Amino acid sequence: MKKLVSYISVFFVMAIMSISVKSFAQFNNEWIDFNKIYYKFKVGETGLYRIPFSTLQANGLSGVPANQFQLWRNGKEVSLFTSVSTGLLGSNDFIEFFGVMNDGKTDAPLYKKPEFQLADKWSLQTDTAAYFLTVNQSANARLVNTPNDIAGNSLTAEPYFMYTFAKNYKDQINPGYAALVGLYVYSSSYDNGEGWTSRSIAPNSPIVDQYADLYVANSPLEASLKVTAFGNALNLRSLQVLINGSKLIDQKMDYFSATIKEVSFASTLIGKGIDTIRINNQTTTGSDRIVVGKYELTYPRQFNFGGASLFEFNLPGSSVGNYLEITNFNNNAVAPVLYDLSEGKRYVADMSVIGKFRFVLPPGGKRSFVLMNASAPNIKTITTVTKKVFIDFSKAANQGNYLMISHPSLAASSKGNAIDNYIAYRSSVVGGGYQPKVYDIDELVDQFGL
Repeated sequence: MKKLVSYISVFFVMAIMSISVKSFAQFNNEWIDFNKIYYKFKVGETGLYRIPFSTLQANGLSGVPANQFQLWRNGKEVSLFTSVSTGLLGSNDFIEFFGVMNDGKTDAPLYKKPEFQLADKWSLQTDTAAYFLTVNQSANARLVNTPNDIAGNSLTAEPYFMYTFAKNYKDQINPGYAALVGLYVYSSSYDNGEGWTSRSIAPNSPIVDQYADLYVANSPLEASLKVTAFGNALNLRSLQVLINGSKLIDQKMDYFSATIKEVSFASTLIGKGIDTIRINNQTTTGSDRIVVGKYELTYPRQFNFGGASLFEFNLPGSSVGNYLEITNFNNNAVAPVLYDLSEGKRYVADMSVIGKFRFVLPPGGKRSFVLMNASAPNIKTITTVTKKVFIDFSKAANQGNYLMISHPSLAASSKGNAIDNYIAYRSSVVGGGYQPKVYDIDELVDQFGL
């Protein structure tokens, strides 16, 4: 596995810092205000998060009005819900948000071509995302508590929604395209087919996935299947995918090549007692192997959430609004919260009818939602943050003509600080008389490693 930025002890020469950083295109750190203090914390699991007053108080933020808190992830602002919309937070107040673990979307620019990435659910770097809380006196992204007017509802319940069930494999890191020169040789760059995939699929060992209930709705709408796969040997073959015994994909995929195939089919093909997806490697070469990055099954689904405690879904635009009756959601006897991530709204479920979680939504365009269990055991609490002051590399004082990327852990040696010693050497006449600058890898990752 390669790293976007790794700890390195081999330093390199670059003569570009004499040119102002401001003359270049975007670097992905444009979100930073170098005059502000940021408070960093990490999220390694997707879910409902809260920053309690006690954490804010411990870091000197108890005097900040609720409307001035701002949160960032991967260079994008994150919408917040604050238990009071304005004024100071009290001892029982909190900041709430939908926290998302790191995924592979930010890995895409590392590939020679974006289509070489078979799936972007899992990152090749880390599952943990860094979040940065700060104070901003301008308008900030918010999730606003919105009335859930069940009593005034005149709409009929939506019968179904189009849902995408995705299987993103994480069995192995596939090395991708190879040249055969007596042995397989792989590129040092991110190449075609590289990334998290299924196990190797040989002709006599298909992948067979079975699902007890996909909660398929009775609908005239078609379903669709999308599969990404890659061949891992210099052989002739076809990728075959069957659902409940019906062959939907039979795609030629020879040698070291990838395929991204999508087909439509009647939704009545699924929704059996057990639905089976079978992936075959069809070839005459017994030692051949392929891998699958992911498959996505999109179909009309009932508003039955299968016992989940967190469920993401989308709805198309509606000029009249929507009435939802959701069943089979794990809520631990506490009314779950529904985030409208597209329009910045927060709803609390109506539970007056046993077994149903009801929502009345106003008219709107296509929207993305996430329903979350809001009981105490399910809420993830941020108790520790690290104060962060970013370094502005556009300032002349932070520039040089010999750049060294390092980490404090590399400093210790039997002859003192190895990094300082190397700086002294490169500054000397013998070492080239450079103006060396050392850049901490952690600082670079926080600013640019999006």
